[in-house]
Amino acid sequence: MISSQEFKTICRMIKELETRLDDRLDGFGRKFIGMLQGFSILDPDKQTMTSREVCEQYGVSERKLCDMRKNGEIPFTKHGTAKNSKITYRVADVAEVFASRD
Repeated sequence: MISSQEFKTICRMIKELETRLDDRLDGFGRKFIGMLQGFSILDPDKQTMTSREVCEQYGVSERKLCDMRKNGEIPFTKHGTAKNSKITYRVADVAEVFASRD
């Protein structure tokens, strides 16, 4: 028979494992949904994403996304010549880039 202290320890360990598993599955879920969207499975009308949408969906900072653009790691379209012109990304390209990073 186990003591109440041992039982509490086991319960705490199970809860910790559950939390870790939930975190990993949540991250996988975001990536999987992103891939489905990238191949126009979830939203066939959505062809492009903004920088903010890419950052939110794939969990990268705006600085990292900017570095990826500068290094040629991710294709993008700049709409205009001004410094603050809108930048968009093809959904399929984004999904491919982030799928190959893992």
